[in-house]
Amino acid sequence: MNPIAGKTSRHLRRLLIAGLLCSNVVVLGLSAYSLVQSRQQYQLRAEALTQNTANALDQSVSGSIEKIELALRTVGDELQRQLAAGKGIDELAMNAFLLRQERRLPEVEAFRVANADGRVILGKGVSKREVASWADRDYFIYLRQHADPAVQISKPRMGRVAKQYIVGFALRYNYPDGRFAGVVSAPISLDHFTRLLSRYDVGAQGAISLRDTELGLITRAPLILDQPAGQIGNTLVSPEFRRLVESGVPADTFHTPASGDGFDRFVTFRRLARAPMYAIVGVASAEALADWYDEVYKTSFMAGGFLLLSLILGGVLLRQLARNDSKQRLLAEREAQLSSLVEAVPDAIIFKDGGGRWLVANNVCLRIFGLADKPWQGRTDAELGISALNACQRSDEEAWASGSPLQRSEEWLDYVDGRRIDIDVTKVPLFDGEGRRQAMLVVGRDISERKRNEAELEQHRRHLEELVAQRTAALLETEAKATHILNSSAAGLYGIDDAGCITFINSAACATLGYEPADVIGQSAHTLFHHHRPDGSPYPAEACPSYSALHLGQKIRVDNEVYWHADGHAVPVIYATHPMFLNDRVSGAVTSFVDVSEQRAATQAREKALAAAENLARVRSEFLANMSHEIRTPLHGVLGFAQIGFRNFDNSEKAREAFAKILASGQRLLGVINDVLDFSKIEAGKLGIEQATVTLSEVLGHAVELVRDRAEAKGIDLRLEVADDFPRYCVSDPLRMGQVLLNLLSNAVKFTESGSVRLTASLDADELVFRVIDTGIGMNNEQLAELFTPFQQADASASRRFGGTGLGLAISKRILELMNGSVSVHSQLAIGTTVEVRLPYVASSFVAPSLPLPALTDETKPLAGLSFLIAEDDLINRMVIEDNLLEDGARVVMAVNGREAVERIVQDGRDAYDIVLMDIQMPEMDGYEATRRILELAPDLPIIAQTAHAFNEERDKCLAAGMVDHVAKPIRIEDLIRVVRQYVQPK
Repeated sequence: MNPIAGKTSRHLRRLLIAGLLCSNVVVLGLSAYSLVQSRQQYQLRAEALTQNTANALDQSVSGSIEKIELALRTVGDELQRQLAAGKGIDELAMNAFLLRQERRLPEVEAFRVANADGRVILGKGVSKREVASWADRDYFIYLRQHADPAVQISKPRMGRVAKQYIVGFALRYNYPDGRFAGVVSAPISLDHFTRLLSRYDVGAQGAISLRDTELGLITRAPLILDQPAGQIGNTLVSPEFRRLVESGVPADTFHTPASGDGFDRFVTFRRLARAPMYAIVGVASAEALADWYDEVYKTSFMAGGFLLLSLILGGVLLRQLARNDSKQRLLAEREAQLSSLVEAVPDAIIFKDGGGRWLVANNVCLRIFGLADKPWQGRTDAELGISALNACQRSDEEAWASGSPLQRSEEWLDYVDGRRIDIDVTKVPLFDGEGRRQAMLVVGRDISERKRNEAELEQHRRHLEELVAQRTAALLETEAKATHILNSSAAGLYGIDDAGCITFINSAACATLGYEPADVIGQSAHTLFHHHRPDGSPYPAEACPSYSALHLGQKIRVDNEVYWHADGHAVPVIYATHPMFLNDRVSGAVTSFVDVSEQRAATQAREKALAAAENLARVRSEFLANMSHEIRTPLHGVLGFAQIGFRNFDNSEKAREAFAKILASGQRLLGVINDVLDFSKIEAGKLGIEQATVTLSEVLGHAVELVRDRAEAKGIDLRLEVADDFPRYCVSDPLRMGQVLLNLLSNAVKFTESGSVRLTASLDADELVFRVIDTGIGMNNEQLAELFTPFQQADASASRRFGGTGLGLAISKRILELMNGSVSVHSQLAIGTTVEVRLPYVASSFVAPSLPLPALTDETKPLAGLSFLIAEDDLINRMVIEDNLLEDGARVVMAVNGREAVERIVQDGRDAYDIVLMDIQMPEMDGYEATRRILELAPDLPIIAQTAHAFNEERDKCLAAGMVDHVAKPIRIEDLIRVVRQYVQPK
């Protein structure tokens, strides 16, 4: 290699490496500087967000407090005005005044007034029977002792009248002579402050909170009531915030790695202008810097890409330089290697041109022909004058004439010392592109020794044939014994040679795999019955454990694979392979296997049972979540529209609409509860089927009318089609029949967006046939298979989109089975669904009356003149039932427990009441004991249970205690009137 060229190459490599290093250092430095500047900008943006939010929160809370203070002073002025008039406080007028103030300030829970003794005398929720006192409250004591005109703001506390956590705003009012007359209080629910905080978005991990001057928590958003940092009054704050507050700083912005709830945040706090509170706003560092982290990733990716690209390019250039140097060295080395190779070969080598002239010959060749000391290059065989070359010359012509790239022959010649030698000659003729002779390569090998050995081997072969005949007979006898042993084994056995081909197989293996021995001997075992994995995917031979055992000489055992039967089905097996050794090398292997189909089937059955159990747990979990949704949704409607009705009580139209929504939501909630109760009864085997005369037209018409409003609201054509031969009456259970039809119609309307829903009724032999046909969304086969499974719906999205408990169809199917009926469903996606119900037809002997029943005297007051004694411990329930009964003309006396009801009977006498409505669960004395005692005093007085216990067991207990009937809550007033009329008539 040229020294100057080598030095130049090394210099170029140094320059290339230095350039790559400098460019990468510059790129990495610029990337790091850019990221540092970007982080500072994101941090400043987060701090500005917290500062702006804290300022806005200060203005919002201070504005709300300012309105409350103004209202308190207005109430205080009105109280002092009435006291100054000398007639004392007009409670009726003052309560009305307080109510007007509450309407102006919906955030105030209520305005309440206490006198100089601390007793609460005015305001919402104030009861003369349950006296509440503020005499021990800190703010009351302070205002009584100090003539301070300022409004006092208390820490969060549980209100004695409000019964919830509040922040109290209190103001002193005085007699005309300046003496302390009492305190006006305006408690604000903590929920109001929480809603104020929730208006501001500081990210999923951010937090906004209000704390008092002693750092006690007032409220925060989001709420974390289940954590210590979310408990009202806790002082878990960051050390940085505590130090700043203790130093007297009214507002500041800082970073803390650990807030009270453990998050790393940028925080701004500010003392409110009009209240002894701190507003604290925190943005999570992880969210504030999220885009910066993306920049870090992208910048690092680009810098890394540049580094990688430069390294690749540098590597390619360095490799090219190294490759050029290597080629120069390799060329010189190959020239020397070729010369050494020709001389190192023990065979005679001659290289001739197309005219037969010798160009190259090694020393072995020259010694054979005695040309070592003679001129030979450039001469032909004839010119060399050696008789032994005459035969070589003839074979050269044969090789040229054949045109074959390789011509082999055996020749003999006389050595220069007189010995005769045998030579194996290989001649390779070479031609140019036009077919002209180019060169001839001749390689000759002395095979004289091999020829002598072959002659000796022929003699030995004849002797071996005699020995083989003797040993063959012995081997046949041994083979017969081995075959008997193999066929006696219950396990499958087969052997393979070192190539994996079967050498023997026993009858048990053939029976298991479905082959005859003659079909498998000599075949590859893997290809024949181990060609695929258990899942049906191809099984390469090199991945087979048996082949690994064969090649590595190791014993193996496999428990989880299959062999494939001749008919194509999989046979689960456990197999073990033992290699066989001959002369310290693996000559084959023996494999034993056992069919474990039954054991594998048992394992799969256990796994299937486990999967079914896990699926049931998942389905029940989804049902509970769905049930929570189904209960909370109508409950939200009840509470929400109750609030709307309360706010708009002076607007009759809005109030009526709100009450209508409350009734609808309540009926939906009742339907959910009834579904759960019915399913529980069915599961417990306690759902009874009644046998009574059914007026079929009423059942059908009632079911259709109950869904008509929903159908009309969606623009669906709802029709009832009754065949001419359909009977008018039958014997069955009218309630359960109507329940099934209503459930099917409700589902049809629910899952139909447009088109029609039809209910058809016909008689088929001795069966009543009902069909509900819709043009709704339809179902696929998988959904149909799960249709009547409890807690299931077509899919999870159906529950979110359409609602429902997933029990309706399961209940309907169980009811039909109890009624000896059946149900079938046919459906197509996007076309519609047809549900067919069949019930046995039992004819009824009922004859409709020819005359109408006598009408009641006054349907507008169906309970006119009746006197009711109501025992009910819940205030709301008392108010509801009292209002309904009074509206229907009854006289009502209320008792808050069973003991008080008994006392009323003793005090007023048996004839004072026509009927008693008795709750069951009450304090002091329950409904059962009260019933027994009342019946001792007035045996003929009818007592009806009115309770939330709806099961038949509870009804039986009520009847056993002496009650005449049972009405389940929530009570429909129509049902109650119907039951009451069975025992008493209006006067």
